[in-house]
Amino acid sequence: MRFLAGLLLSAIGLTNFACGASAPTTSAADSGGGGGEDMAVPADLGPCPDKMALVAYGDMGAMVCVDRYEAATVEIAADGGVTPHAYDRPVDTVANGSTIAAVVAEGIKPQAYISEVQAAAACAAAGKRLCKLVEGLAACQGPNGLTYRYGKSSVAGACNEGRATNPVNDCFGPGGNVFTSSNLNSPCCDDLPNTVAPGGSFGKCVSSWGIYDLHGNLHEWIDATTGAGNGIFKGGFFVDAKLNGAGCSYATTAHAKSYHDYSTGFRCCADPR
Repeated sequence: MRFLAGLLLSAIGLTNFACGASAPTTSAADSGGGGGEDMAVPADLGPCPDKMALVAYGDMGAMVCVDRYEAATVEIAADGGVTPHAYDRPVDTVANGSTIAAVVAEGIKPQAYISEVQAAAACAAAGKRLCKLVEGLAACQGPNGLTYRYGKSSVAGACNEGRATNPVNDCFGPGGNVFTSSNLNSPCCDDLPNTVAPGGSFGKCVSSWGIYDLHGNLHEWIDATTGAGNGIFKGGFFVDAKLNGAGCSYATTAHAKSYHDYSTGFRCCADPR
């Protein structure tokens, strides 16, 4: 299972599939290994699986492997067939007997419309886990404790944030009464221009560890619980990455772990091998 994320991404290729689109199906047994061309050592010899970065944190030299891009998802059928899951469709309902697994979304649009519970299960199905708060902060801040992923000050346009209008209003009309659960989970919200972008599209939005899109694009669920029992997602998204904290400190704590909408995504972590 430890290389499943890389194997599945190789199997499906670098193409996203929107709602209702047909998608190729392949067998996990036919999958090849990941690229790893930009790693210092071959992926199968390093401390982290392919497309993950080794991040140091804490005073005791702790290490964690962090996905270099936000996560997309695939459906794994009972017979082993692998099919891309549409980034703009919730994972609440999948084919009977199928499992949702995370894959690293390099060059493809990451999975939105996902809850913390579902994100944790998708990481586990890929042999990984959700990142802990301290791990997510370290991945963002880098070894120098920077406020933003790329430096000490905000740089306009560096990351996917600040969309002028909210897509819910663009899809369903003006005002606050259109922010219903149904509308917030409509594919329309992420199918409009200047919404969620493929992983790595914003070349300046990269941390010192070589990790992309930790600021903006999609909120990212982490493995944490508030005193009220809610989940926590960090980083902001393509509309807002400022209201709930500057840069790496951005955190939203108002929602249950079962909550999802067009802005919620995730990435996975793993212990070094």
